[in-house]
Amino acid sequence: MMAETPSDPQARFLERIERRLRYLKSLQSAGLGVYLPGDERQRTHAIEQVVRMTARQSELPQLTADTLRIATERLRTHLEAMQTVLPHDVQYRNRIKRSW
Repeated sequence: MMAETPSDPQARFLERIERRLRYLKSLQSAGLGVYLPGDERQRTHAIEQVVRMTARQSELPQLTADTLRIATERLRTHLEAMQTVLPHDVQYRNRIKRSW
């Protein structure tokens, strides 16, 4: 029996984001990480772009700014957590100043 798909575009989109985040968590558990640009603007733009590309074209106009913000923050949190598995020289080079 298949799980029921949420009919609300916001809920469907956030569920798709959660599936992507579970995949990223699997990569992190395997010791893999995604390099983030050192520049905060580039990093934010790249993360927002991935969030928008995750949305289906038909649902993108229906998504609220709040839903996109939530998805962006969730993705940012997971990607930043992955930085700890990258070599220290990469962490230094990308200049992300966080206490990992």
